[in-house]
Amino acid sequence: MGNYIRPLSDAVFTIASDDQWIESLAIQQLHTTANLPNMQRVVGMPDLHPGRGYPIGAAFFSVGRFYRKRKLTAVCSH
Repeated sequence: MGNYIRPLSDAVFTIASDDQWIESLAIQQLHTTANLPNMQRVVGMPDLHPGRGYPIGAAFFSVGRFYRKRKLTAVCSH
């Protein structure tokens, strides 16, 4: 089977098999999303593909901030 969790940086990971093709724009969007304030981890799943500014088929973990689905606008939780 092997380990299909691949770190691309400290905060960016993908889960995909060795022979799975992932669009480079989707990877760029993962890195862009990882740079948002309070974003801790970004993980691209096997169905990862580019979206309108942010990737589709990914999971995001942030602390102290909730990003809305449509435009990834931040809502601070104080």
